[in-house]
Amino acid sequence: MTDGQSLLLVFVALYIFECLRWLPAQSYLLLGSGTRWHSHRPFQPIALGGRCPALLSLLPPLQTHLVTLPWQFIPAEAGLELHLDARPPQLLPWAAVQTRVEGRNLYLSPELRVSCLHESHARQIKELIQAWLPMSQTERETDFLRYAKKTLDGHALTAQAKALSAQTGRLRHLGSLIFLWTFVILASLYRWLGESTLILWVAAGMFGLQLVQTWFFYRRAKGVTFRFWKALVVAIMPQHAMRAADLLADKPTETPAHPLAARALIGDEVWRKLALQFWKTARYQPSLTADLQSRAMEAFLKKQGLPTSELDAPPTREEGTSVYCPKCHAQFQAGATQCQDCGGVPLKAF
Repeated sequence: MTDGQSLLLVFVALYIFECLRWLPAQSYLLLGSGTRWHSHRPFQPIALGGRCPALLSLLPPLQTHLVTLPWQFIPAEAGLELHLDARPPQLLPWAAVQTRVEGRNLYLSPELRVSCLHESHARQIKELIQAWLPMSQTERETDFLRYAKKTLDGHALTAQAKALSAQTGRLRHLGSLIFLWTFVILASLYRWLGESTLILWVAAGMFGLQLVQTWFFYRRAKGVTFRFWKALVVAIMPQHAMRAADLLADKPTETPAHPLAARALIGDEVWRKLALQFWKTARYQPSLTADLQSRAMEAFLKKQGLPTSELDAPPTREEGTSVYCPKCHAQFQAGATQCQDCGGVPLKAF
């Protein structure tokens, strides 16, 4: 293997690493631009510090991204209920709540740490929880319903996606060109011409594209922390020049939207499947706040023209069964009372 081939492999590895994001386990990653988006979850089997890996779009045309997050902190009478992963929710008594923020980590007690999207997100959640502490439970529920309504605002998320698409358009297009120049044109010519003077001129052309990308990025990166130093890295590192648009998408924003707010972006068919999943989880999971979550979800779904009666429709009855699980639709014979696969959800009769 020549030095040039080794360098190309290093660029490939660095580029893949640049496309990797470590996100909260319950998050949903939105990828796309304009009006065409799709969502996917981080890779759940791998978790480090409450975060799971997720890959952004690797190949041109490059896309931008947004991160959405379901409700993780819900007030109950006995304490703060935490929904951090696929396991049953954890309850932290109000008397034990001691919030502090260190970077993107939110400490709810000296022993309990939650990894947030960024420091701004951690501070938002801290302020929310601190406001709940002196309230009565009725006041907490009212405040949570206002918070839930804000996170389910589809118009705000759609406007944010539209603005981000417009802001990153040139960066993504030029990033795609740098990708093709580096991994297709340069790699192909190197195999044909070897380490010749012409290859150095082709590499110089790639460096010229990086300088143009740096100019575009610096003009659009107002408000991005360490703006100058990030622009400098874009100028000298090809993989950062390809992914310069991601530096704008990663910028801290307001309270993250709920995944169901993305109806206009992901389309009705995908959204309805997601709505069914979230409704079943909110309504039937073993939780002290199931009623509160259901109220917030039901009000939103009704506004969206999707009645919960449609989501709770029973499955087609199989011969010999008399009851079913309203969450997973598994069917059972007479005598069964709970679905153990769903954590003890009470069964319903047909």
